[in-house]
Amino acid sequence: MTVKILLVEDSETQLEFLKEGLTENGFDVETAVNGAEAYKKVYSFLPDIIVSDIMMPVIDGYQLCRMIKNVEETKKIPIILLTVLDKKIDGFWGKKAGAQLFLSKSIDLNELVANINSTIRRYPVSEEYKQALAAKADSENSAQLRLNNILNDLLMKSVFSNEFRNLSDFLNYERVLVEKLFSLLSSFVEYNAAGIFFASPDEFSENILYIDTLGRNLSKNLLSDISYDFFRKMEEHKIIKDSKFEVVRMLLGKEVDFQFGDLTSKIVIPMIFDKKLTGGICFYTRQDVDYSSFRYFDIMLSELLTIFKMKYQYTEKEFMSVLDGLTGLYNRRQFEIGLEQEYNRTKRHPSDFSLALLDIDFFKKVNDTYGHQYGDYVLKTIADLMKKSFRKTDLLYRYGGEELVIIMPETNIEGAIIPVQRLRRMIEDYDFNHNGIRAKVTVSIGLTMNYQKFTMAADILKSADEALYKAKEGGRNKVILYEQ
Repeated sequence: MTVKILLVEDSETQLEFLKEGLTENGFDVETAVNGAEAYKKVYSFLPDIIVSDIMMPVIDGYQLCRMIKNVEETKKIPIILLTVLDKKIDGFWGKKAGAQLFLSKSIDLNELVANINSTIRRYPVSEEYKQALAAKADSENSAQLRLNNILNDLLMKSVFSNEFRNLSDFLNYERVLVEKLFSLLSSFVEYNAAGIFFASPDEFSENILYIDTLGRNLSKNLLSDISYDFFRKMEEHKIIKDSKFEVVRMLLGKEVDFQFGDLTSKIVIPMIFDKKLTGGICFYTRQDVDYSSFRYFDIMLSELLTIFKMKYQYTEKEFMSVLDGLTGLYNRRQFEIGLEQEYNRTKRHPSDFSLALLDIDFFKKVNDTYGHQYGDYVLKTIADLMKKSFRKTDLLYRYGGEELVIIMPETNIEGAIIPVQRLRRMIEDYDFNHNGIRAKVTVSIGLTMNYQKFTMAADILKSADEALYKAKEGGRNKVILYEQ
């Protein structure tokens, strides 16, 4: 059976030259002078292969290629693109458009014929496939309608994607980003309530599900049920210690009377990138909706994943700049800022806070005896025990070397002694075991609080240091309170 080639070229001279040469080589050749005409002829001519110029008016070769490859009934037809432009960049776009081969227009005719034959052998179009394609070619108008639909679809996908990508300017303004996302999502997704959650690399940060109710006053019980349902799904991918919800764009007024069980359709989507949970979205509605069948669902998820990934990476970069790389505790610079802020806060709104300064006993001996890797293991392990021993509101720092600091807001020294002593005993009882080496480690701790006599934040740290010195002088492995 004769191989059918659809040849697309806007230059009359080049078109006739190629048609004559290909015909002499035994091919059945049909021609078109632009992408729009070529697309219509695909349905009537049923080609085995398309050979197209790239630079053409109305619809160029790239666009023609994308149109054909984006439709089920035509995507199996192989395409060879020809150009006189820069081969590397045009080759890149040719592959992205879905072309099977990219060739220079200056190619020898015999070589072109050889490439056509090899491409047809590699990507054969069956007669059954052609018959299914022919069944779609019932009229000239229907072909034009399909062409219009494809062009409109490509335009809509482009606009749709751009709407999401424009939101990247607000990555460091979380609340603004959330409001703009809801504004965009609500314009094309049906829901009674929707949620957005951005995960953080900081395990002590708040986990907030922002909920949009489209201005309706939903009951707190309903919102709590939505939040519970959402975070239960998120916990399949990450341990979430504390969570809360915050309503966006809710108006005051009469409460809407329906329950969680009335939300017959829902979808909860975790946003996973590089095996990390970067966040999630959810939609709940009383209507019977299959969200996954939404026309641009895949594009929406792809664009949302990009936003969530970028937001997580931005937060991670900011977060890592304030952390100690070994222990995962806040670094010394952040301690200085945190102490100053807590001191100033309690001056404006009188309240207590306590500070504990911890030093690992004989840490130099640990390093000298077992090596610095073992010393690093001890530091990291003690930091992990600190995270388990204190509240989420307490602030943990690596002050320097083997010295660690805990700031306990809204806590006087009598309240602070309990968790501090508990931490000391946990470390004393812990079986340190690394690379087959077992050891026992203890810590000395100086504990103080923001006594009235202190006139600056540095005085509080100095008093904790004095208490720590007494703990070490008094035999170590103990907690000493600063005495006024």
